[in-house]
Amino acid sequence: MASYEERTGRTREAILAAAEAEFVANGLAGATMENIAKAAGVNKALVYRHFERKELLFRQVLVQAYRRLRNLEAEFRFPDDPVAALDEMCGFTLRYYLNNPDFLTLVGIENLHRGENLKAVSREELGVATLIEIVTNLLDRGVKAGLFRAGLDPVDVWHSLSSLCWFSVAGAYTVAITFGRDIHKPEEAEARLAVIRDVMRRYVMRADI
Repeated sequence: MASYEERTGRTREAILAAAEAEFVANGLAGATMENIAKAAGVNKALVYRHFERKELLFRQVLVQAYRRLRNLEAEFRFPDDPVAALDEMCGFTLRYYLNNPDFLTLVGIENLHRGENLKAVSREELGVATLIEIVTNLLDRGVKAGLFRAGLDPVDVWHSLSSLCWFSVAGAYTVAITFGRDIHKPEEAEARLAVIRDVMRRYVMRADI
């Protein structure tokens, strides 16, 4: 028989899973605790027992989404060659966004709300230091190998890479309609990835190489 802690943990997980689906479908303003409770198979009072306000529940869903990505990034093993490693980082990021569009939706919702829900969350909780360390180590290896420019800001590098991948997925449907390029097709995804890799290489590599 499951312990009280185990039952509580399963209930919380069910609420968070139901909440993520509800927020993705209806946004923070349109989501309701009633719908979340129904989808989780619990009563509304139990949802409020775990999360006093809808905004607190959304914050936890968002933090959980960030953690999933950061945990995968921390486990990623890069090739020894820094250029190949950069290429792999590009591929990992684009494929993650393609395979996890709900993450983009959740972050988009938070930006519509001007980041109000993440302000109470520490950078440590979001795994920011781990991400910066990964990018910094990659850049340092490239500089030591005589391939990358010195003095690059790891946040700028990540921001540039993420932006290229992000819009490629977030704007996929309108781009498909206006330009006939559907990144959800494997051949289009690979073509787009090749462009992203080329842009990032030109950004980080020394001009005299």
